[in-house]
Amino acid sequence: MDHAERTRQLEKRPVGRLLWEFSVPAIAATVINASHSIINRIFVGQTIGEVGIAAVTVTLPMMTIMLAVGMTIGIGSNTLISIRLGEKKNEEAERIVGQALLLFGLMAIGFMVFGLLFQEPLLRLFGTTERVMPYAKEYLSVMVCGAFFHEISYGVNGFLRSEGKPRTAMMTTLIMAFLNIFFDWLFLCVLRTGIWGAAFATILAQICSTSWVFWHYISGNTLLRWRLKNIRWDFELSRQVFLLGMPPFIMQSIACVLQAIQMRQIFYYGNLYGMAHHIENGGDLAVGAFGIVFVVSMAVFLPILGLNQGVQPIVGYNIGARHFDRVAKTLRLALGSVITFTLICSIALFVFPEILLRPFAGLEGGTDLLKLGCRAARIFVLMLPAAGIVIVMAGYFQSNGTPKLAIAITLIRQVVLFVPLILILPHYFGLDGIWFAIPICDFGSFVFVAILLQRELKKLRQLIT
Repeated sequence: MDHAERTRQLEKRPVGRLLWEFSVPAIAATVINASHSIINRIFVGQTIGEVGIAAVTVTLPMMTIMLAVGMTIGIGSNTLISIRLGEKKNEEAERIVGQALLLFGLMAIGFMVFGLLFQEPLLRLFGTTERVMPYAKEYLSVMVCGAFFHEISYGVNGFLRSEGKPRTAMMTTLIMAFLNIFFDWLFLCVLRTGIWGAAFATILAQICSTSWVFWHYISGNTLLRWRLKNIRWDFELSRQVFLLGMPPFIMQSIACVLQAIQMRQIFYYGNLYGMAHHIENGGDLAVGAFGIVFVVSMAVFLPILGLNQGVQPIVGYNIGARHFDRVAKTLRLALGSVITFTLICSIALFVFPEILLRPFAGLEGGTDLLKLGCRAARIFVLMLPAAGIVIVMAGYFQSNGTPKLAIAITLIRQVVLFVPLILILPHYFGLDGIWFAIPICDFGSFVFVAILLQRELKKLRQLIT
């Protein structure tokens, strides 16, 4: 089967089989990706302790904005590529690939310069304490210097999925994940480098992953090629990429601001919690607890994002080919899968949080860290299935060329609901108020998404008939 015929299978093969073939590799890759993030925190917790986990956690807003740019370019360009391939316009699809590569490079340079020049003010803005600051600066310095590989390792995998090669995309992520785990062990446990080794391990793994992708494209094993003539500035093409990729950018940018607010709230109310329970450095402890719960929750949300990655080329291609019955079936199957998965995860995290969080509690404050983390985890998962449905629908609206609806979903959850809750609830309930803000936001955004879902299914039925 040649590359063009492989791509045309998106409109011919059974939808259930396609969703399985495209989603399972992406889900496997994201699970491994989540696993290496979890193992990274375990290595940090075991070798450096709670202060190390807090240092990695306070850099989350900066890492989130870097991810936002990668998602914007990656999802925007991949949506366009899928649609152009569905319209049989392969040359235009290659132009989009070239434009995306240029944008990744430009954004990475900006992150490196900005991150190094304003590093300490940024970390103070995020609420970093004097105790955590040296560790956080050490970690962030390495990460921003490797921004190019961080951006491109995330973005280019979507090119492979868009042209019908999900297994190759999965292999790219697996290479990065396994190498990251190996390098974490090497730098933290063998060489005892300190926290900069955790960041360097991640960047080195991304360099290897990017090299693998580069080789794959120049070897002629893909339908689309990386051509120098296409790596040039095109304002209109860039505008289209950013427009379609704007929902994840807005979502992640808002998340960056909210994480900064949340971090300051956790530090403040964590210190109050520490004083009430006679615990020293309660703010750092609370941030560490949030950090381990956050990374464990990634093990749930990243597979859902992997499912979205499998849905995207199927939806995009079949909209371009005007096979709306296949679009509707893909959406229904995706929603059914995510509801089942999140229900299982909710039960596991609620019943067995201590088993899942114990590996992170390595050094001083381990018992207190575990106790606080378990309580937070049980609260976080109360509306997990609702959160899963919201993520799937936001991804669907990005894939079908209606990014404004995905933006609306993000704004409802992150701005209309989360901001007042994260500011008001802790005033009355302390740290518990911060934890409870998450499931309340999940429920409120689910109600809004349920209305959009009903309208979308009705619209698809009309287009089919």
